[in-house]
Amino acid sequence: ILATCSTRFASRSGKACSGRSTISPVSCAMEAWTGASSKVSMPQPVCSTTRTSSVPSNRWLDSLSRRQRPTYRLAFRDFGDYQTMVTNQSVVARGSGLGNEIAGVRWYEIRRKNGTYALYQQGTYSPDDGVNRWMGSIAMDKAGNIAAGYSVSNAVNVKPGIRYTGRLAGDAAGQMTLGEATLIDGTGVQKTINNRWGDYTSLNLDPDDCTFWYTDEYYQIDGILLVNTAPWQTRIGSFKLPGCK
Repeated sequence: ILATCSTRFASRSGKACSGRSTISPVSCAMEAWTGASSKVSMPQPVCSTTRTSSVPSNRWLDSLSRRQRPTYRLAFRDFGDYQTMVTNQSVVARGSGLGNEIAGVRWYEIRRKNGTYALYQQGTYSPDDGVNRWMGSIAMDKAGNIAAGYSVSNAVNVKPGIRYTGRLAGDAAGQMTLGEATLIDGTGVQKTINNRWGDYTSLNLDPDDCTFWYTDEYYQIDGILLVNTAPWQTRIGSFKLPGCK
């Protein structure tokens, strides 16, 4: 349900809301529970120190997808004759059964025209390569191009890293058409039983309104067993999509 609200700082009521709308239809998607529980979800590959086949499941990473929650943030733009919002969540994109599912980034664009909200497009980005994509963040530039950044990992050969994708404004609806790029490959894994990851990632527009800036978590070396989440690192990177000037 969406509502249009205006803030009244000088009034005791604080705000006024109107025009509530129910957005439908939104395609059904399951939360990204690829692991042994609804909290510990994303597998990691071999630890260089223990040489186990993969990181134990109690040290997998949290997808933050419980209760179908969207991940940071819902981004708003006003194009004059219509307004648009983009958001995303982590979902099961392929596979079935705990431990066999692959997470993908489910994304949505909602538009308001003449005061009416409607779902304009939706899609799930999940190339068929056995890699989990989750903890996404999405944004739109002034040309209407959409980009999404996210974390990646699997239980075999992809340590938690950072990638992004995008689409141009005139591309086929529901498709991320520009392929995938890597901001940085992870070269370490998180080994603490505190499974939180990112909390959250953030994709934002530069003041030039064309350059995307993305912030996410990764590891260069394996974490220290049972010692908080050390030594995780933060990566900040930027990119532009074609046609935005």
